[in-house]
Amino acid sequence: MNKHIAHKAVLIYPEFDTQNTFWSYATSLKMYTQTSEFGLPKRLLPPLGLMGLFNHLKPYYQSLSLIDKNIDPRPLEELIIDADHIFMGGMLAQEQSLLKLAKQVKQAGKQLIIGGTVVTPQTPLIDIADHLVENEAEGVIDELLQGLANGKAKKYYKGHLVPPEQFFQPDYASINMNNYVHMAVQISRGCPENCEFCDIPLRFGKAYRVTPFDKTAESFRQMKQLGWTGQVFIVDDNFIAHPRKSLEVLKNLYKIGEELAYHHPKYTELTLRLADDSPIMAELRHWFHKAHFVNGFYGVETPNKASLLETNKRQNLRGEASLVDKLRFISEQTGAGVMMGMIYGFDNDTNDSVDEFIAFVNATHAPIVMAGLLNALPMTALMSRLEKQGRIIHATGGNNSDGVINFIPNHFSIQQAQQNYVRILLGIYHPKAYFDRVMRHLELIDPNLQSDYRSDHNKLYDLVKILSRKNALIYWRYLATALAIAKRRCPDNSSGYAAIMAEYFSLCGQYTHFSAQVKIQKNQLLHRQYTEYQRLSWREQQDGSEEVNE
Repeated sequence: MNKHIAHKAVLIYPEFDTQNTFWSYATSLKMYTQTSEFGLPKRLLPPLGLMGLFNHLKPYYQSLSLIDKNIDPRPLEELIIDADHIFMGGMLAQEQSLLKLAKQVKQAGKQLIIGGTVVTPQTPLIDIADHLVENEAEGVIDELLQGLANGKAKKYYKGHLVPPEQFFQPDYASINMNNYVHMAVQISRGCPENCEFCDIPLRFGKAYRVTPFDKTAESFRQMKQLGWTGQVFIVDDNFIAHPRKSLEVLKNLYKIGEELAYHHPKYTELTLRLADDSPIMAELRHWFHKAHFVNGFYGVETPNKASLLETNKRQNLRGEASLVDKLRFISEQTGAGVMMGMIYGFDNDTNDSVDEFIAFVNATHAPIVMAGLLNALPMTALMSRLEKQGRIIHATGGNNSDGVINFIPNHFSIQQAQQNYVRILLGIYHPKAYFDRVMRHLELIDPNLQSDYRSDHNKLYDLVKILSRKNALIYWRYLATALAIAKRRCPDNSSGYAAIMAEYFSLCGQYTHFSAQVKIQKNQLLHRQYTEYQRLSWREQQDGSEEVNE
């Protein structure tokens, strides 16, 4: 047992700078679900990183509390009045909230420690926080705590890649799980790919580091003991980064489900390598199904092959099958749905690429598509290249679906990029386009994979609310088709029939949010003012410079 270094620490998870984004589901959660314990809409996911830190800090403090400001509106001053140390952590998309809360903490005279991926040597938080931790905290946290105890803590700690045995173990009792729609767990870190725009390999390495089995088992065991039977997001950087180790993870997840007598429905992030025609990928697809994965998020990025080569996303070009066929094959083999990450704004993209982008998305069976403008993140190869070319105009806000691009595009202007982005959103979230994808999705998912979960969670999407509130006429319009699919696929399986219909209503509820976001982006575009340089592409600016020099 470590000696207490102080009486109380408060861990604070800041609000996201833009609460109502594509991935917050704020509109749907506010309209269809019960509120959190504080009266605000529930949030999609809990603060997993701080839940792990909470567990690690237990021996060091007599009292701990974890506050998620996304669901807790109480004044910060009241929450930290008796605290000795304040720990805050977050991402780039929370930086403005972090700055605001950090100033309040220091005005209250408290000692402040900040970590998370928001921390870099250039962060403005350096001028406010007493101590900062960059990257993985596990390797430096005890040194920091010892420094807090003896008054010799450094200003800045640079975390290093740690062995997986040192990964923080989240404590799910540190939060009220009823404030969230899904739970989360991290099993691995690292990705071996070399995508130009991605910062994961630089932050967390290329090696695939896997949490020990007993720790993963304890996470699922604690969730089940606390009553959680809903979806669990496995927040790995690339779940199949090391196929052999990933196969072992899947088998272990199945074993955990068998031991608990319940398989939590899961989803994760992974690559299109899962569609490869190889024995190991065939095994992975088999166990992906057995381990009860109901969805996967795939970084498809673009149908433009030149853009995929440009950004070094070569894994999407493996084999002869088209991207659409690969996605379909994955669902046919696993019974799981697919979600897509899509990006517009690569140097090989043009104004003409917009129609190809929309047509590609609408040819898939992925209802949920995170479409965003390309942004250059700190520490990435893309940032380095664009800085050398003089094309960076401002730091990214960390939200790739806010319709903002932080560099001068090659073939079109900033103004055209944002106009094209709205065109894309209107094209892929038009009711007919969206619900055509929904129906293909309902034809491919395995209803038996979801039936146990759906039977307990229909209350998440109140049927009456969905069919009587916003967009209700649209949902009634496509209801007969969904019913026909469910009846044809599950004529003698009432639980499977109910699972397909529950999935339909769930996607209706999500559409309420997506359609609202499209309107927000469209309205924002109407009020944006553009300077002269924002109306010119990089090529046009370079041509203009050459003419002046001549």
